[in-house]
Amino acid sequence: MILKIIKKKEFLISFGIILVALVWGILNFDTLLNQGGDNARYITLGRSIMEGKFMREVNTAKENLHTQYPPLFPMILSFIMTVFGRDNIFVMKMFSFLCYILSVFFLYKTLGLYLKEKILIYSLTGLFLLCKNIVDWSSLILTESLFILAVILILYMFKMYDNEKKKKHLFMLLTLSALLVFIRGNGSLVFIPLTLYFILKKEWKNLLIMCGFALISQIWGFYILFTTGEGSVYFRQVMYKNWYLPYLGMIDFKTLLTRIFINFLSYFSTIMPMTFSASMAPKIQYGIVLLIYFVSMIWGLVLMLRRKMYFEPVWFFVNMCMLLLWPENFTTDRFFAPFVSLLLLIIGLSFSVYKRFEIVYYLSIGFIFVSMFLNIYVLSQDIPRRMYMLSETDFNFRHDNKMRPEQGIRTFFDIAIWAKDSIPQNAVIMTTKPELFYLYSDRKAIIFPYSDEDSVFMNYMRDNEITYVVYENTQNEMRLANLTINKFLLRHKSWFEFVYTIKERPNYILIKYIGGE
Repeated sequence: MILKIIKKKEFLISFGIILVALVWGILNFDTLLNQGGDNARYITLGRSIMEGKFMREVNTAKENLHTQYPPLFPMILSFIMTVFGRDNIFVMKMFSFLCYILSVFFLYKTLGLYLKEKILIYSLTGLFLLCKNIVDWSSLILTESLFILAVILILYMFKMYDNEKKKKHLFMLLTLSALLVFIRGNGSLVFIPLTLYFILKKEWKNLLIMCGFALISQIWGFYILFTTGEGSVYFRQVMYKNWYLPYLGMIDFKTLLTRIFINFLSYFSTIMPMTFSASMAPKIQYGIVLLIYFVSMIWGLVLMLRRKMYFEPVWFFVNMCMLLLWPENFTTDRFFAPFVSLLLLIIGLSFSVYKRFEIVYYLSIGFIFVSMFLNIYVLSQDIPRRMYMLSETDFNFRHDNKMRPEQGIRTFFDIAIWAKDSIPQNAVIMTTKPELFYLYSDRKAIIFPYSDEDSVFMNYMRDNEITYVVYENTQNEMRLANLTINKFLLRHKSWFEFVYTIKERPNYILIKYIGGE
């Protein structure tokens, strides 16, 4: 009888957590296609799989093999497109939304394996559920929500195996670890703490099995290497000063140290505290948040090592090392978001020790509730706009463009939408964010070369059969277009003719290449 009551109570709590996550996710649902290029790239790769051109750059004339992103997420998108239609952006967003709901539920279950204090488990789950770092990705067509879920499932399955030593948990753990690599390149880092764990536990047979799964996880990387001779570009990005400006060259040791220092300040003083305070204006609570979370994080890591819990802190450490090495333009909350669950787990362990000091313990719980309130306060300000957009949308991303507040990117998309019905089907457009332009226009699109030299542009335009160019009409001298392509276009105005722009907001202008030597 008591067991039934406990099970019923646990079911009701789990249901309540899922229901709150569902409501909060709907309130923060973003109907617009994100203006970053990555989501369009994933959709493009999904289309290539659906069309039988597995992981090809179908938005370009040459349709070369894609070498950066792993294939699992595009494969999921291709399945959605096959069933619901190639332009059904809404269902693709719903997949990320589902991953968010499952992440909240499994974090709750995972915290229950590590912590005994119910109030601490509920409050940390609530913070994760409400966290801007998490919910922001719940309606975007990016790998973040899927990767966040996979990380939590690995933590859950690892603890289940560590507690019970069952083979089914081991194989689920290793399968999830291999799948993590197929979601994102840095997923392979999970095998470093796993290797250390099996060595310290002297589980030599399991270490050998893990090596087999690690080898399987690299199938896509080996395929790219044998096909292109270069391998994936994912980790090679670290070697450049700026991956988007490759002409700046490779990074030297002094610049690398500077990058690590700048990234360290960015992550530990701004990005990671955003988990606990979505509003990062220079106010008094900012310093308090920074102090409490940082001290608790360090203390939690020390506690884990003292308790011989090596997997979690080592996994956190190697991922932070990777983030610190990455170029500064990749230093955003997006790349830390998958490891918020690890951070909360580490801090949760330190808070659980505070229980012997009752005042400190309840102050720590109070800190979590204040953090929840700050996240609600910041996100709730945008809820009316998102609710209005959700009520007005017909889930056709081209029609939704009229709801964009940013005039520049709205003009960019309007030009692409106009091009869909107004320029030849075989046109190839040179532009910024080519994957997005392709997605809105159904025309081949390619990025411009990172140079302003005539010979480079002429060879590039000829090799890629370029017939149209999108001119970025901006006075900002530091914009990439003004540093490269605009110099070329302004030198050779007679080679191009005006085609189309939005007269009220000519932030972008479509021009046609009519010939030149």
